[in-house]
Amino acid sequence: MEYNNLPADAKAKGEYQFLRKALTGAPHGIHQGIYVVTPSGKYLKKANVGWPSLDPKKALSLLREAVAEYRAMSKSERLAAAQLGDTARSMSPRHDVIPALEWAKIRSTTRSYPFEGMELFDLRHPVYYKLDRLWLTPEAARSLVPANLTVGQQSSIGEKALRHLTYDCHLMLGCPPWWKETVKTAEVSVKIVSKKGKLYDLRYVGKFHFDSDTKYNKSSYRGNLLGSAVWDEDKKQFSSLKWVTLGQRNRKELKSNETKSKVHITTVGSVFELDPMRPNDKGLPPHRWEDGYSKAMKQQVGATAR
Repeated sequence: MEYNNLPADAKAKGEYQFLRKALTGAPHGIHQGIYVVTPSGKYLKKANVGWPSLDPKKALSLLREAVAEYRAMSKSERLAAAQLGDTARSMSPRHDVIPALEWAKIRSTTRSYPFEGMELFDLRHPVYYKLDRLWLTPEAARSLVPANLTVGQQSSIGEKALRHLTYDCHLMLGCPPWWKETVKTAEVSVKIVSKKGKLYDLRYVGKFHFDSDTKYNKSSYRGNLLGSAVWDEDKKQFSSLKWVTLGQRNRKELKSNETKSKVHITTVGSVFELDPMRPNDKGLPPHRWEDGYSKAMKQQVGATAR
């Protein structure tokens, strides 16, 4: 879809022209979807089926048909006569945002619970979930642990981590704007419950209440956090971390492009854990990377966002 909004000079380049020719046989031309196209630019199949409920079995069948068609073609027919180089690009290359090695990297997964009258064309449907990242510098990560490393010590977590939990929408689906006046309560305490050598066992308890009634955000959230972690003082990092949150989200204004049910209040939960950073996740920054992270952190990443 993004290709359709390119300026004329970008559409004149080889990348766009290849797609325009290749997707001539597609149902809607250059449109969002999953398509199978040969390197020579021959359209074979549209491989995603069903909306909003996708049909993986049918998609697999179409992929198999496309592979059979490809194998039946001659080499000259399926391969490109000339390679597309950098000068043929119509869109700027995507630059991965690689977090600094020493940062604490936490992944959050958020999903709504079932509710009355739920439909698949509603982002709150339980079949959908949101993956996000929370990145912390070593100093911010250390603020999740009491300064005095003594069993029984308790403190509040640092302001930077708390700001991410409130303003960056890790606790709910969607990402409406929240700011100081809309955050009525945001408290997370941490306690050292035991230690073994330089490993400190931690417990977390928190509560949140957000409420906004502006033209940009007519909603509220009220929820709680429980969690545990193990801090390795020798390595100055977490060896394990898991938080869970559960809350009630009130969408005071229902939007037709996001919701279908007439239900305003739904239950939503999140799980936070150390990010396994799988290969397919490479380069995917926190959702609020551009607006929610400091300039100093952006200067430390392996690359910058497009």
